[in-house]
Amino acid sequence: MTWDPQGPATPPDPRASGGYPPPPGPMPPPPPGYGTPGEPWGQPPPPPGYAPPRPDPWAQQPPPPPPPGYGPAGDAWGAPPPAPMWQPPPAYPLAPDAYPVNVSYDREARINRLWGIPVIGQMVRAILLIPHILVMMLVAIVASIQILLAWIPVLLLGRFPGWGYRWIGGLLGYGLRVSAYALLMTSTYPPFSLSGDDHPVSVRFDEGVRINRFWGIPVIGQMVRAILLIPHIIILWFLAILTGLLMLVVWIPVLIFGRQADLIYTLVGGMYRWQLRVSAYLLLMVDRYPPFTFGEDDPRL
Repeated sequence: MTWDPQGPATPPDPRASGGYPPPPGPMPPPPPGYGTPGEPWGQPPPPPGYAPPRPDPWAQQPPPPPPPGYGPAGDAWGAPPPAPMWQPPPAYPLAPDAYPVNVSYDREARINRLWGIPVIGQMVRAILLIPHILVMMLVAIVASIQILLAWIPVLLLGRFPGWGYRWIGGLLGYGLRVSAYALLMTSTYPPFSLSGDDHPVSVRFDEGVRINRFWGIPVIGQMVRAILLIPHIIILWFLAILTGLLMLVVWIPVLIFGRQADLIYTLVGGMYRWQLRVSAYLLLMVDRYPPFTFGEDDPRL
């Protein structure tokens, strides 16, 4: 006979296994407030005023989902989305034989006959344009500084900078719209904007053209271009005299027909288009030598 130092084995406590065994027979319904019947009636109801414990802010939390565009979650959020590569704007005009600088007018625009009153009509328009002249003087200060720096992108990248088209080209177009309004070639007052969107006098530059880097050599590039443009400058000087004479009669078609004569759009408007192309070539905005022609309105504008 052996002696057990621990004594006789104690019967297992039924509470250690999760509860007492269910009584024989059907389970009575749980009292009000208890959960789903389980062992034996589920969880007892919480005491009055009990609040569930708040999550520990220092506990380990799952990482947040990566922002849209990021790669699979890894170190931090994976690789960031690749930066979009710069693409030049679509070439304009679309026609391969068209010059990359163009101006178009609304030749069918109706103009109030009151503007055709001799002297008075154009004098009133000149007064209305005084705010535009002041704005253009301020813009010209910024554009003149940019002209001194525009050769750098041409020399390094073979392109005229986008900010040059916005400011320098925008100033050229701004002045052309103001001149067209003063000469009764449009009935729409020019907006205080360098883009001139939705204006009947449309000025467009092909910002995607390549320019030979030779023209970006400081001083020499623009000096050579100025020498090449001497024939254009002589012709434009005579055309400016012709335009001054036509200013004396531009009111007649407006007073009689309520619209400007097509001859004025061809001669005066063509002279402005010619002058704009010469200026763009001198300022390194295009690579193609300007043609000796008034040009034509582009129907796509």
